[in-house]
Amino acid sequence: MRHTLILAALAFLALAPVSAGQAAAPSDPFTVTNIPVDATAASAVEAQTIAINSGKARAWQMVLKRLLKPEDIAKVPALDDVALTRLIASYLPQDVRRSTTRYVAKMTYAFNPAAVRHLLRGANIAYSDAQGHPILILALSPKWAGRSPWAAAWATPLYSHAALPLVLPYGDPIDQGNLADTNFDTTTWQDVEPSASRVKAEEAVIAQINVSGGQTIIKMKRLGLGTSPPIPDVTVPGTPPGNLRAAAAATAAAITAYWKTRTAIDFSKRNRLTAEFTIDSLTAWGTLLAHLGTIPTLTDVAVNAMDTGMARLSLTYVGTADQLRDSLAQQKVDLTQKAAGGSYTLALQDPDPTSATAGQ
Repeated sequence: MRHTLILAALAFLALAPVSAGQAAAPSDPFTVTNIPVDATAASAVEAQTIAINSGKARAWQMVLKRLLKPEDIAKVPALDDVALTRLIASYLPQDVRRSTTRYVAKMTYAFNPAAVRHLLRGANIAYSDAQGHPILILALSPKWAGRSPWAAAWATPLYSHAALPLVLPYGDPIDQGNLADTNFDTTTWQDVEPSASRVKAEEAVIAQINVSGGQTIIKMKRLGLGTSPPIPDVTVPGTPPGNLRAAAAATAAAITAYWKTRTAIDFSKRNRLTAEFTIDSLTAWGTLLAHLGTIPTLTDVAVNAMDTGMARLSLTYVGTADQLRDSLAQQKVDLTQKAAGGSYTLALQDPDPTSATAGQ
């Protein structure tokens, strides 16, 4: 018996890790990668089954943290092993090591988006499954500097490679010219957009450090298209530089929670708006309809009127108009309100290139 165990242990240690393929992109909120599993059992097959099953619940909790506001996670119905398995579309082991009695791997679990959405809607829980686009972090202490200790606290993949990427400017002479005069009260999105576009960020957050009474207060302000509520201040004990990592972690958590609040869709409420679209060509009209069909929060699109070169549509949707605008923007469609309380217009960000020559 002892001889058998020694051989099994040697086989386990000697076996080179097995790579089973490429992990999914971190921006996919329904796919969780690098979940470590480790199980020992009477047989290799049994150990593998136990190990793979052991990571499902941890992966599910990570998906919920991505989709839900922290206070809503407890509202999710408890799932037994069978119900949880039904939510998983596929799984993929990586870096596998095994023996006759032990199985070790890093697991990727891909959850079925439709099944997860159905579960959350049935429980009347608002969720955000929008893929997080990069947010530019402008670290002020009290002014912006590309190599300040406050900026250095953000220079880690922990934030830049997260599900909601929080990225710094390049900090080169171009950014120095764009951002050196950044001011919490007066700087606008137009001021920082050139630097934001360089890192593919579609919005920015100013994070300014202030010290008072032995505590550090981080004031935040979002810059970007559209309107949004203010971001609450974050307070951490201690003073810089010793607490800057803790301050960055608390600030990142607050930005992520704020983003979820903005993007979480309440599917129990339906709204409707009217929007006009200028039809430059049949191709542009078909492109618009195709893009609208990809928006999961649009429950109905009706054409109220159509004339030469113009269509008036009625859009029924769940969530808020701002959330619909963000979803449309991801599909390269701009939704713009003509005036406060007025109607809207739709426009393709990439218009049909043939429309300009259609009349020639």
